[in-house]
Amino acid sequence: MSDAAVRWAASRHPPNPDDKLVLWALADACNGRGDTAWPSVAALSDFSGLNRKMIINSLARLVRAGLIADTGDRVGKTGQVKVWRLALKASPIGDR
Repeated sequence: MSDAAVRWAASRHPPNPDDKLVLWALADACNGRGDTAWPSVAALSDFSGLNRKMIINSLARLVRAGLIADTGDRVGKTGQVKVWRLALKASPIGDR
């Protein structure tokens, strides 16, 4: 976990209230550098209590808001888990 990422996520105002919880879950899963995370959709669902479809929709809104970006990297046993970069240093659209 990255304390800086969690503080950053807590201060954002994403498009939908569910998005803040997903953003917080991503921040909680950040690596030591503090800007990338690769939790599975199932892990995000476990953290947030939201269902799979809601998580996927929320991730898409967070991308459109400029709060996260898909790095293009994939991890996990099957190589299907996306690696996300949080816009910690940027001034994204979702930052009001």
